[in-house]
Amino acid sequence: MTLKLVGRFTLEDGILCRPLDYMEAQGNVLLDKILAGDDPIFNMRKDQSPDVETAILVRLQTDYAGWLGLKQAEAYILSVSKGTS
Repeated sequence: MTLKLVGRFTLEDGILCRPLDYMEAQGNVLLDKILAGDDPIFNMRKDQSPDVETAILVRLQTDYAGWLGLKQAEAYILSVSKGTS
């Protein structure tokens, strides 16, 4: 059994466990780009991880953190604008 964990992403025996809302919004597209060799950020940084699987998880987690931060900021802005209307 092989288990790798980076943030909210887990790879266990070839099965990726991840935040479903993120994957549906943009993670699946990013994963496809990574696997096709078309993600420049992954391509530049993959050698900084101990293996390719960990590099993929790190790239997804980093993108997820940015995506989540933007969603939280958007929710805050919407709540403030509704409160001042």
